[in-house]
Amino acid sequence: MEQVVLYILSGIAAASAVAMIFVRQVFYAALCLLACLLALAGIYGIMHAGFLAITQVLIYAGGVLVLIVFAIVVTNRIEGKPLHVESQHLFIGFLLSAAIAQVLVWGYHQTGFMISPTQTEKEIKPLGVALFTDYAAPFEIGGILLLVCLIGAALTASSFKKSSHD
Repeated sequence: MEQVVLYILSGIAAASAVAMIFVRQVFYAALCLLACLLALAGIYGIMHAGFLAITQVLIYAGGVLVLIVFAIVVTNRIEGKPLHVESQHLFIGFLLSAAIAQVLVWGYHQTGFMISPTQTEKEIKPLGVALFTDYAAPFEIGGILLLVCLIGAALTASSFKKSSHD
């Protein structure tokens, strides 16, 4: 059963990554990115890498994607029209992505990924303890900085909205 779910999540991740390439509106590309990130978190969960799954959801799907969507909403309010992406460099992009894919496949074949669960637990537990003891202040300061950026972006967007109606 786990293998079936793994294949389904892998298909969702691959399909959303491909859809992200071909979607012309940035907001829909961000939604495809969210689907891909959540599918990857599910894959991490199935592979018994709970720390990576939770990190994927909290940091990438929760934090970074919210900032991307918020930036899209702010730019839509400034210009008053949806943001479209078009590219005339399809062949160069394809060659570059093929080269990067080849390097990634080569790196995958050069690396041994088989790590025992007890070894993983021994490596991750000190990281978690350090994050919540020694590095708790920088972690919280980073969160406050992101919150201040979001509030500033909201105030900027609202001031543009007021000035456009005057």
